[in-house]
Amino acid sequence: MESIIKERILDFQQAGIPEYLRRDTKVFHLEDMVTTIAGGRKVGKTYLTYQIIDDLIKNSTVKSLKNVCYLHFDDEALASMKPGELSKIDQVFLSLLDKDEVCQPILFVFDEIHNVQGWENFVLRLKKKKNWLVVVTGSTSELEEDKVARQLRGKTFTNRLYPLSFAEFLRFNGSEIDLTRMSGRDKSEAMKNFDEYMKRGSYPAVAKLGDALLRPLLQNYFNSIVVSDFILNKNIQNPVACKSFLRNILLKNACPYTHKKELNNLKSLGFNLAPKTVSDWFRCAEEVYFIGSVGFNSTSLKRISQNYRKIYSSDWAMANCISGWNEKKTSRILESITYWHLIRNGFDVKYESVGQNRNEIDFIVSHHGKKPFLAIQVCSDLSNEFTHERETKSLMLLCKENPSIKPLILTLFEKTVKSGGIQIRTVFDLVSGALILE
Repeated sequence: MESIIKERILDFQQAGIPEYLRRDTKVFHLEDMVTTIAGGRKVGKTYLTYQIIDDLIKNSTVKSLKNVCYLHFDDEALASMKPGELSKIDQVFLSLLDKDEVCQPILFVFDEIHNVQGWENFVLRLKKKKNWLVVVTGSTSELEEDKVARQLRGKTFTNRLYPLSFAEFLRFNGSEIDLTRMSGRDKSEAMKNFDEYMKRGSYPAVAKLGDALLRPLLQNYFNSIVVSDFILNKNIQNPVACKSFLRNILLKNACPYTHKKELNNLKSLGFNLAPKTVSDWFRCAEEVYFIGSVGFNSTSLKRISQNYRKIYSSDWAMANCISGWNEKKTSRILESITYWHLIRNGFDVKYESVGQNRNEIDFIVSHHGKKPFLAIQVCSDLSNEFTHERETKSLMLLCKENPSIKPLILTLFEKTVKSGGIQIRTVFDLVSGALILE
């Protein structure tokens, strides 16, 4: 095993940092804490580690690539390591350094190390060295602070990486448009790219992908998630039913969801499952970042549990591809883009229902631990009089009872206007930064 470890370390150092495109995610390295990068599959965690290494060398935190121990545990030879063999990693690495280099800051980067049993004690031992930085990544929320093993709790700081924001999509698409300084021509071009963002989704690999390959790639991603994150990782005994469940929740992207209705839906397809099975699968879908969800806006746990949740696929294009939508579902795509923009920027989001008809308000937005300050409705087209009245009436009812909450309607491509005191902007304004949230 020592020879394999040495070979992999030297291979990386000799090849140099692979070419990468910058992500806007801020990665924090807290003193005496292991830095973790958590996120779904195919969102670019590995390439973010290249960016981390590059930045730490450029700002002189780490002297050179020779002071970096990088190992990717998707490598079959490393994935089969036994817990007792992990200690060989730093032994081998230190043997490659000169005496003066051993005293310099050292960076350990372990990609997908959570696949190796006993990794927690290993990285914790490394982090005890004052001038050693440790970064670990994973495609599972087992790296979240509330899920890591007991010995790591309070000693790891999780940085979450989400699929591409619109600004990052432009960068990955090869566009040189600066969203903070757009001419009329730039804005027109950016809006064309936003149309591509709606169609292609937010995975890094799709930004410049040919149209003919888009659907096969997203299908491949879906199958990979089903097999790796569910069937193998969770040892699921009924893989056909599980795959049907995951297809169904993609079909419900930006829609209400309850375990009971989904259980009945699966039973209608011939799958006789226990209620706990469906709730476990749903929890797993959230844990591996396959979906995000929002609950009812209430401080009462009872009221929250009595109401449905709304779910959002990690990528709306994959939801479109896998679920077999027969139309564009533009409003649901816009709602998904809005949801992930809010989550990516650290806001807490809930939904609300108002009036006798319990009309839904898509997002109630707040800063963590603070009272809500914004209510958002997302609708692709407000030209229909009935739709316009429904969306505005719901917001007016809410804001009448909660004057401190500002109402906002986000739509497709319209000029900034106000209707009955409600500001109407576009989702493009939101994701391009032209609309600044408080």
